[in-house]
Amino acid sequence: MNHLDDILPDLLLRTLPAGEQRAAEQHLATCERCRAEAHRLSATLEGLDTLTVPEDPPPGVLDRILQEMGGPGRFRRFAKEIAAFFDVSEEQALRLLTSLDTPGAWVPGPSRGIRMLPVETGPAKAGMLAAFVRMQPGARFPQHTHLGREWNFLLEGGIRESSGREFWPGEVLEREEGSAHSFTALEGPACTAATLLEGVASFDEELGKPG
Repeated sequence: MNHLDDILPDLLLRTLPAGEQRAAEQHLATCERCRAEAHRLSATLEGLDTLTVPEDPPPGVLDRILQEMGGPGRFRRFAKEIAAFFDVSEEQALRLLTSLDTPGAWVPGPSRGIRMLPVETGPAKAGMLAAFVRMQPGARFPQHTHLGREWNFLLEGGIRESSGREFWPGEVLEREEGSAHSFTALEGPACTAATLLEGVASFDEELGKPG
C-alpha cells in the first residue's frame, strides 16, 4: 500500500469500508511517515469529539475541517516555531506561512523540482541566508558542503538525507560548518521547509536545470 495521504481523513473519521479500514490501520502501524501525518490531522479533528448533542454537524462543518487540513491554514500551527526560527513576530510568521500557497512568491531553486521563497529575517538572524524551500516528491537537493551552519525546519512532507535518516514535519535538520550532505523529497505532499544558512554552501556536483 502507498502512503495514506488521500484517505487519511476518512481513516481517522472511520468512514472507510471495513476492509479498507483494516488495511489502512495495518499500514499505519508500520509507516512512520503516515503516523506523523495522522498525529497532525488528529489534532484538528479533536474538536469534533466535543460535540455532545446526538445530531449531525451543521452543513459544511466537516467540509471546512477537511479544507483546513489541506488548505492555506494548515501551516498556522507552526507560527511560534517559525517566529523564533526567523526572529520575526508571530504575526509576521503567520503572514509568511500564508504566503506559502501563493505560486508567484516562489523562485527557481538550484535544481529541477525545487523552488525557494526568500525571507527577510529579524535582527538576531541578520546576515544569514533565509528562505522557505519546496521540493516536489523525488526532487534531490544536490550534494553540498557547508561553510557555515545550516538549519532546516520541516513543515510538510518528508526528506531522506544522504545518510539515510528521514525528517518529518516539526523536526529540524541541523548541520555544522564543514559538513556535507544531499537530501531527497519523499513520496506524498511536496516537502516544504524553512531554511537558514550561516555563511554559504559550496555545491560538490554539477547542478542541473533550475527548479
